[in-house]
Amino acid sequence: MKNILVFFLFLFCLSCSSSSNNKKTTISLDCPQVLYSTEDNQYVDTDGDILTVENFSFKAEINNHAFYSSCTIAENVNSFPLEILFIVKPLSISSNEIILPVYSALLDNEDRVIDVQYFSIDGQMNKDFETENYIETELSKKINIITKTQVEISKIIIGFMLDKKRKEFLN
Repeated sequence: MKNILVFFLFLFCLSCSSSSNNKKTTISLDCPQVLYSTEDNQYVDTDGDILTVENFSFKAEINNHAFYSSCTIAENVNSFPLEILFIVKPLSISSNEIILPVYSALLDNEDRVIDVQYFSIDGQMNKDFETENYIETELSKKINIITKTQVEISKIIIGFMLDKKRKEFLN
């Protein structure tokens, strides 16, 4: 009986020591500089099928950002937890649903693009309960930008994904 107990104790110690070797080392790092695209910092949408100036439902812009947690790296996987503030202005809106297509471009020290990621930001337009009209809305959303690279990320550029028609209207 004593031999069985020693055997299980030895087996337990062996299993604990092998699992401790498998732990990933997570290191905090300086968060990169965040910039907003000068060409893609505004977005317009429509409730209709065709986008025209007369049927814009809302206009959105990127207003601010903050890292809501530490930026980290573990086994060449970088994590950048970013919260972005959008200001959404109603124009001719019929639904309170807001969907904003956003991209993040990760750049190295020489401004080479390392990775581009795409996000869909969902929210709802605020309404004035007295007038029943939609009002300007501050929409704050968190995204976690994760990329596997050995290259140091020095900048993150945030912008809206715009098709040619939207670019023509906004620029």
